[in-house]
Amino acid sequence: MEDEIDECVRKKINWPQLPGNIKKLFNETPKEYDKYIFEFSIKNQLRYRGSLVRTVKKDERKYYEALVQSSIQRLMLYPYHLADMIVKGLRITPFIYYIEVVALLIELEKSYDTMPNFTAADCLRLLGVGRNEYLELVAKARSLGRRGRSRAIRCLLPRVPLNVPMQPWWRVELGYVLEEDVKPLGESEKALIDLLIDQGSQTAGTLDYYVVKKLYRRGLIYLDVPITAADKVSVPPLKGFVMNRIAGDYFETLLYKVFVSIDEHTSVAELAAVLQVECELVKQAVSLYCRLGFARLQRAPPPAHASWARAVTAHSHQPYRQIAPLTFGSNIDEDLQMEPVLLKDMPSTSKQNSQSEISESSSSSSGQRVAVLFDSTLAAYLMMGNLSPDLKSHAVTLFEVGKLCDESLDSLLMELDKVVGDPEIEGEARRYLAAAACLRTALRTLRPSLRPLDLLRCEALHALDAPARARLLATKYRLAVSTAPLGREARAGAAAGALPHVGPAPPEAASPWMRLYLYHLAGYGPPTLLLTKGTVLRGIPRSLLGFSRLAVSWWGAESEAAALPAAAALAAANSALRRGPVLLQAAGVRAAPVLAHLSFPPSSDDVDELQSLWRKHAGLRRLLRRLRLSRSAGYVTLADIGVPDLGCAHPSAAVQLVTPRKKKDTCGIAKPVSEISISSNDSAKEMSEYTKVINSRLQSPIESHFAVTPTGDSKTSSPANGFTSAEGGKLLCEELDNLNIETHQSKESIASSDDFVPINSSTSIDDFKEKHSSENSRSNESILEDLIPIQSPANIRDNVHKPEQSNDLFSPVEESISMFTQLSDKLTEITTEGDSGIDTAHNYSDDETCKPEKWTILDLQFGIPLFDEALCEKVCHSIVEKIAKPELFDKVKEDNEFIRSDVLKFVSQCQYYPGEDMGIVKRGTLVPLPRKCLVFENGRISEWNGK
Repeated sequence: MEDEIDECVRKKINWPQLPGNIKKLFNETPKEYDKYIFEFSIKNQLRYRGSLVRTVKKDERKYYEALVQSSIQRLMLYPYHLADMIVKGLRITPFIYYIEVVALLIELEKSYDTMPNFTAADCLRLLGVGRNEYLELVAKARSLGRRGRSRAIRCLLPRVPLNVPMQPWWRVELGYVLEEDVKPLGESEKALIDLLIDQGSQTAGTLDYYVVKKLYRRGLIYLDVPITAADKVSVPPLKGFVMNRIAGDYFETLLYKVFVSIDEHTSVAELAAVLQVECELVKQAVSLYCRLGFARLQRAPPPAHASWARAVTAHSHQPYRQIAPLTFGSNIDEDLQMEPVLLKDMPSTSKQNSQSEISESSSSSSGQRVAVLFDSTLAAYLMMGNLSPDLKSHAVTLFEVGKLCDESLDSLLMELDKVVGDPEIEGEARRYLAAAACLRTALRTLRPSLRPLDLLRCEALHALDAPARARLLATKYRLAVSTAPLGREARAGAAAGALPHVGPAPPEAASPWMRLYLYHLAGYGPPTLLLTKGTVLRGIPRSLLGFSRLAVSWWGAESEAAALPAAAALAAANSALRRGPVLLQAAGVRAAPVLAHLSFPPSSDDVDELQSLWRKHAGLRRLLRRLRLSRSAGYVTLADIGVPDLGCAHPSAAVQLVTPRKKKDTCGIAKPVSEISISSNDSAKEMSEYTKVINSRLQSPIESHFAVTPTGDSKTSSPANGFTSAEGGKLLCEELDNLNIETHQSKESIASSDDFVPINSSTSIDDFKEKHSSENSRSNESILEDLIPIQSPANIRDNVHKPEQSNDLFSPVEESISMFTQLSDKLTEITTEGDSGIDTAHNYSDDETCKPEKWTILDLQFGIPLFDEALCEKVCHSIVEKIAKPELFDKVKEDNEFIRSDVLKFVSQCQYYPGEDMGIVKRGTLVPLPRKCLVFENGRISEWNGK
């Protein structure tokens, strides 16, 4: 609603014409609306003449005084677009304005970071007050007395502005000049003032540079930077930019929007049309860029006066180190100022024109560029690494502008080539070096084939509203390629919009949902728990027992989780669970996991053992087919956690959470017949259905007894912890042979007594009693025949038809036998009843076999990796040779849409029970948080029961 009111003010709608719903917001009081008009005009620095504030405030001078005072209090930029009124009417030049801004901060003893970025940059340009100088001024101000403190602080500040760089195409305007100001001037200065009085503003390049400079430093003239709708500007790497904070005012917001959208091939009028912003506002933004030296006008007219041959037209390369002393006077030698960059040292106009023509010819048609999307992490790595002073200016440009055009990439590559790796560097510094090396490799691999290529920061694109972002991308780009991994704020899929995008498609790609989705599709992955906020772990969960190292990732974490000792991981998880959900994963049995990165699309190189996993690993084959990885690029992270991953032969198509039953309907351990309430009239069918429900929830005789629960679902009948031994099976048989016959008979009688019922039996109680007598007469040899050797699928198949054997554990009393007798004679019967949460897919015979794998799937990332140079080069070559082809762009867009919808469907299934009125999870800018604790084990996702 506030936007509607602002629109009414901008359209100059008076109170009588105001809509009724907006009048109600002001309580039907015109004075409230007048007050809002005045505050809005001051806040947005509107010109008095031609705006609605003219009907509210009758005194124009007082309005501008209030505007200037409010802008100083808000630490806003000097309103250069109102300079004609503020300088000529109030005699407040930009220099005087920023003196008041700095003095205000010193009086309040505020931090230098309080000053917004663009305001600090303009202060540095005019006053020479940077971070170090400000700290020195604050220290001096603290020694001043309380009496006359305000005046004393202003005495510490510079008396005249610095020798600011000027361009010959700028306009010279006459300021507020009194007779006393003219008396000390020379003849040349007086002649210039007379010229400005008689003929109005003049182009600076037609006047004597030194006369213009003297009058400017005295405050008798001011400089206007004219921009027309047809002008085009380029944004070189930033120099002199101050990274403090973002104020969020209207003009600063516009400045950042224009930053990420502008390039030297787009005119100001075209840019205004893309952003759907008034052309006059875009002109003001571009004018400020040129004034601060952050942009250059294309095809600028050459100077006409000979004095401009040695004029200061740009800051030196190290502006922070060449600042004039704070106490300099008006007669100080000009050599103390910033070193001049001479026009004769700059590229000639003809050379600029020829380069511009070449660039325009290479991108003459719209939508011909390729956008490489990155996040703020890459810019931070290049800045914090201190790899090169000039590389830091490129990093500042990548972060603040959010864009580096193809025309500036040559200078970036020159700086990246200076970065030399050192094998002795460890820790964070090694990551910084790796990021720089990978960026260099990516640009040198992609540019020859995909030029022109621009670097775009995802967060800067999000500063644009969705329609403006869509128009910008559709106008200038044909393909988007992301770097990897990206932070959660990047949301590269949304930043790429409708472009064909080689990168993460759904917003959930940077959240734990993506890992669970990958494990669900592949049937392989480390034991994993996704815990909701507020959960408290009182011990290591059963599915993670036996692992000495665990990985903890809290919701929204930007960095990869490190493998921690189990006790430390438990403490870290409980601490993080107070603030949000946590992903807890098995990371290693005895040591930290061994990681390997496998690029996709798969290559045909079978010599590479790692690449051959695309053909051998069942989980990777499923991901390759389901996610259409042959038409995308990125890498899969594999982990050797110290125990083979048994996997799942046939992962279910959908996640089906089992609705929790009441406590009286559940069974945690095997119970005697007397403890199970079964009426004599219960049929065998009802008993069978009841035992199936119990079996679907029962994982072990006593759930707290085993560290890892054998499930009995594997064809190899191997334990769930993966440790098998044929010698151990033979040793067990020998030990049983040595036992006397009475011991065997006593165990046999216990297992066959009427007090115990097989949990998964489909027969009635009476049938079980009839078999009791025949089973009691079995000999020692028959018992040994029932023992199935470890990893013997043939014996399992041979014993499936025997009705006298049970496929599950009987009771804790028989654990010595039943741990090694995991039979599967009831799997088919369970499958007919529906998904019980147990892997029943091993009964099917096809090309997807379930076999233990040394490498388990840890993660998958779409895009160009920025941590391994060899992997980065391989992925970039795949993009150039296999993906970046116009005939595949539509397929890439289809694949992205499929992954988006499939991940969203998966998240919906993990949030609700079957049949629950869930609709579907609505996609927005925020990723939905988990509503239930989930566990991935045995190749399936289910709701965690808290054990």
